[in-house]
Amino acid sequence: MVLSVDDAGFVRAPIELVYRRVTDIRTWPSWWPGTEVRGLPSVGSDERWAMELAAGAGLRLRLGVTPVRWRHEAGFELLLDGDLRGRGEFWLERAGDGTVVHHLVVATSPLRWPTRVHRGYRRAVRRGLWGLKDVLQLEARTSVGLVP
Repeated sequence: MVLSVDDAGFVRAPIELVYRRVTDIRTWPSWWPGTEVRGLPSVGSDERWAMELAAGAGLRLRLGVTPVRWRHEAGFELLLDGDLRGRGEFWLERAGDGTVVHHLVVATSPLRWPTRVHRGYRRAVRRGLWGLKDVLQLEARTSVGLVP
């Protein structure tokens, strides 16, 4: 069964700030609740990461994440292996006084309950997008001297 996840969230912060945060995989746990990340040995010039993601109802997804295509200030594409096998992508779109953060995953899963995996991954992605929004909007406000 192919799992497709396509979610987006609006962040009231400049696209440059969002891009720096989203593409720095080692910092994902600072804004993505329930996420653990550690570096893996690189293969050639590709950096690789091991990611563990709380997907609700006791489900933890273990993923290998390899960034493969970068688009300056527009996002990047990821290869996924482990509990999800396929590709993922974050892409950014300027929108008024902020940024729309899109997240797409098209993958299969070797786990027994693909519907549960799909639902759990979507829940985790939404938690991540909300966490990113909260962290960056606070950062953007305080950087211009506004009190939260």
